[in-house]
Amino acid sequence: MARKVFISVLGAGPYSECTYGINGMPILSTRYVQLATLKYLTGIDSNRQWTEQDTAFIFLTDKSKADQWLVGKTKGKEEDGLMVESEKMDLPFKLTPISIKNGKDEKEIWEIFNTIFSQIGEGDELYFDITHAFRYLPMLLLVLINYAKFLKNVTVKSITYGNFMDPMDVKPIMDLTSISVLQDWTFAAGQYLDNGSVNRLVSLCEQEFKPVLRETKGGDVAAKKLRNFVTKLSAVTEERKTCRGMDIIKSTSFKGLKESADKLEQTFVDAFNPIFEKIKSSLVSFDENENIRNGLSAAVWCYENGLFQQSATILQEFVVSFFCLRHEIAINDDSSNREIINKAFRIKYDNKREEEWDIAAEKKDKLKDVLSDDLFENNKLVSAFKTLTDVRNDFNHSGMRSNPMQPHRIKDNIKKCICAFAIVLFNIKID
Repeated sequence: MARKVFISVLGAGPYSECTYGINGMPILSTRYVQLATLKYLTGIDSNRQWTEQDTAFIFLTDKSKADQWLVGKTKGKEEDGLMVESEKMDLPFKLTPISIKNGKDEKEIWEIFNTIFSQIGEGDELYFDITHAFRYLPMLLLVLINYAKFLKNVTVKSITYGNFMDPMDVKPIMDLTSISVLQDWTFAAGQYLDNGSVNRLVSLCEQEFKPVLRETKGGDVAAKKLRNFVTKLSAVTEERKTCRGMDIIKSTSFKGLKESADKLEQTFVDAFNPIFEKIKSSLVSFDENENIRNGLSAAVWCYENGLFQQSATILQEFVVSFFCLRHEIAINDDSSNREIINKAFRIKYDNKREEEWDIAAEKKDKLKDVLSDDLFENNKLVSAFKTLTDVRNDFNHSGMRSNPMQPHRIKDNIKKCICAFAIVLFNIKID
């Protein structure tokens, strides 16, 4: 089971006593915000109470250890320090002091980073108090949070700040966890926008919203809408990654995605809304209605997201489907009539005479009809189709050929083919 870990930095003070609270409700009168925060945290977790297996790390310099750990130096007198005060509370664990440098230079700052990171275990649940994280430490802790998420698979459950300077009698313990949440969602959105991966978005939805929807019995409308959007976005991207041509053209999944996007005007964190708008803007090149040209848009999307084999496959099948519709051949024809289009291109770029055509007699008339199409007189189009065929063969045989293409050449060829087909075919009307 994951360990709960409270992390806080203790300054040298001096600290005055005040009453800390949440939403105006007092929690504890103390000189140490760490104690008020721990009292709050250990009392709110209904899923699993804090146990002796959990821990609280207090990071402190030599001066803060001398001034505030055992003895708490205040204005003109000495009182019990943080450790002594904590022993008066009913905590299931003792506070563990960890010495850190003063951070006077870059070397010491990195030593602080490594010291804090070394206390974090695989899969820990982290609770940060950043009240006394002076100067550069808030930034350092935010970097450390992302670092630990990546390397140690930790979960950040809480980031709090005790606002001692607030004029109210009850000083608020502010919940800043949304900062970490925003980082997670920004990273996940960036993964989608950079390479088309929705895995992190799906994972976050399950992690963040499944418990909420379970507790509210599906009543949290905002969570439900965002989860629905991400689910549909995943379905659409999976169609492209697995080259589901008919689904891409029919656009049923995309229509559902567009509808869910239109309903989702605001997300759970205001700062995430502009990022969400970037995701929505990435959808504009697709028609939510059935459209053969969605195949070209999908090929472009795959190329831009580094899915080069899928891009080449979808692009060539889009071209074949385009000519099928143009010559009244069903694009999902199982009787190999689609092969007529491929044969027409081969005849053109190999300049074969009719007696050399390799085709069944009953399909010869349809092949002649296709070859009479003026578009087959476009040498750039015919050449692009041959190039695309070579790329697909190279992919399908993993480059196990006498003269395999180099990666940069594969990408360049796909890009050139996309441009060639888009220029020639995209604006032609199909009845």
